[in-house]
Amino acid sequence: MSWKLFSNKRKNALGLDVSDVSLKFVEFDKNPGGQLRVQAYSDEAIGKDIITADTIKDPSGLIKLIKKTITQPKFGRVTTPYVIASIPETKCFVRVIQMAAVSAEEAKEAIPWEAEAYIPIPIGQVYLDWVILSGDPNQKDKMTVLITAAPKDYIDDYTRILKEASLEPVALEIESQATARSLVSKLEETVLILDINTLRTSFIVYDHNTLQFTSSVPIAGNVFTEGVAKALNVSTEEAEKIKRRDGLDETKNDGAVKKALAPILNNLVSEIKNIIRFHEEHAAATSKISRILLSGGSSKLKHLPSVLSERLSGSDLSDRAFRSLPGLKIELGNPWVKVLGKKQTPPLSREDSLSYATAIGLALRGFEE
Repeated sequence: MSWKLFSNKRKNALGLDVSDVSLKFVEFDKNPGGQLRVQAYSDEAIGKDIITADTIKDPSGLIKLIKKTITQPKFGRVTTPYVIASIPETKCFVRVIQMAAVSAEEAKEAIPWEAEAYIPIPIGQVYLDWVILSGDPNQKDKMTVLITAAPKDYIDDYTRILKEASLEPVALEIESQATARSLVSKLEETVLILDINTLRTSFIVYDHNTLQFTSSVPIAGNVFTEGVAKALNVSTEEAEKIKRRDGLDETKNDGAVKKALAPILNNLVSEIKNIIRFHEEHAAATSKISRILLSGGSSKLKHLPSVLSERLSGSDLSDRAFRSLPGLKIELGNPWVKVLGKKQTPPLSREDSLSYATAIGLALRGFEE
């Protein structure tokens, strides 16, 4: 779900992912054989004085940081002024609605009218996008639509910032769509993505190359660190070091980190169960979540996939939504799955690449349109 700012295609646009804590970009081009390759990438930390709670507090500071990052990348050289940038989920209204089935032409008028009932601000104050997901085989007079809206003032201000940073915006896209594009290679597959970052975990259900559902909770890297600090009675700086060093390894420090994070991970597992249950109750019978992919910087917590799998496998199997959980695979995602061949080596390790999943997905967009 996105907002195109120009109709012309720009294949080698930068993928720019801006969050509360960091700025990342990736640029691709093609080698003489037509294969994608990384032209440039970089990242920079963002201070709370610039962005807080996804609100840009210091536009000029952000402009300077963007300019610095693209002119002094950690790898390669930026060759294009064009950019596809991310929009945080908190700045968008995403909703799946059911409405009377209409033709594609009629939908142009009918969907905005229907969407107005679900968007908390006047329809004239938002940019609206939608995707018709499917028709209901049991209710042929109905259709399911995913609608996304973002405030015009936010989009317009963000576009202005990008232009003042000497970039030419091609499109803006919500984070979840870009993240899924980089991680999911099988178009027919239904997956649940947990994008675990510093401040929040986003849940993304992606099916048949389409975003089906997205939500987020404030259970993420900072909460992990605070949990370790409190349990071990150490500073947050020391807790961060211990968390990264030991992870959820029971053999390290008597499993202190795993014990400290147990209640937090239980809450995360409860959220995963709620998402799976919701999908089972509302999706078509043939749309079963086949696996869970982890991405985001905080998904690098050692042994996280196996611990989540262990806890999900202990679910109540009398609940229909969880009967398939023992065989549900949980793994770290691979943001390079659409970019590099099996024998190619990415410029970043797979674990470090998890922080770049959204930026990679944004950069891929131009090559898939």
